[in-house]
Amino acid sequence: MSGPPPRPSVRAASIWAVLCTVGFAITAAFVLLGPFAAADRNGILAVRTLASPGMTEVMLAASSVAHGKLAIPLALLLAALIYRINGRDDAVFYTVACLAGEALYVTLKEVFRQRRPTGISPKLTDAGSFGFPSGHTMMAIVIFGLGAVIATRHAPRIARIAAIGCAALVVVLVGVSRIYLGAHWPSDVIGALFAGVAWSAACLAWEERRRHAAPATETGGPQSPYNAA
Repeated sequence: MSGPPPRPSVRAASIWAVLCTVGFAITAAFVLLGPFAAADRNGILAVRTLASPGMTEVMLAASSVAHGKLAIPLALLLAALIYRINGRDDAVFYTVACLAGEALYVTLKEVFRQRRPTGISPKLTDAGSFGFPSGHTMMAIVIFGLGAVIATRHAPRIARIAAIGCAALVVVLVGVSRIYLGAHWPSDVIGALFAGVAWSAACLAWEERRRHAAPATETGGPQSPYNAA
C-alpha cells in the first residue's frame, strides 16, 4: 500500500514566496510611480463591458464569499474540517496564518494608502478608504487556497488537484468581482494575488521547516555507546 503523497517541499514553498514577494514589490512600485494608471482605467472599463443585472448578482455573490461576514464563518468551518482530518496542529497553523494574513493586508493598505477608483464605474458594493492590495482577493487566497492545501495534505493526488483548482476558481471570481463592482483597480487585485500567494507559501515553508526540525531535535543528541545496536 502506498503512503500519502509527500508534502510540498521547503525549497519549493520558499521559491514561490520569494518570487511572489518580488512580484508584489514590482507591482507596488508601478502603482506608486504611475505606469499602471492607463492600464488600470482600461481594465475597469473592459470588465464593465460585461455588465448586466445577472452578472451583477453573480459578482456580488462572489465578492461576498471573501467578505468578513461570510469569510470568517467559512474559515472557522475550514479550520474545524482541518482539525478533524489532520489534527490540532494543522488547524492551529491554519487559523494563525489566516489571522496574521488579515493583519498583513491591513498593514499594507496603510503603508501604500492608494485610493480606490472614483468616477470611472459605479461602485456597487461597500469598500473602505484604501485599495492596494485588495483585501478580499488576498484573504480568498489565504482562506481557501492555503486551506485547500492543508486540508488535502494527506489526500490522493486527484483530490488535492480538485480542491486547489476549486480554490483557484474562487480566488479568480473574487478578484474579478472586486474590479467589476468598482471597489478596486486591476493593480489592486494583481498586487493581492502576489501578496496572498507569497504569504501562504511563506507560511508553508516555515511550517515544513518546523516539522522537519522537530524529529531532528528529538534524535539529534549524542548517542550513548550503551544504546548503539
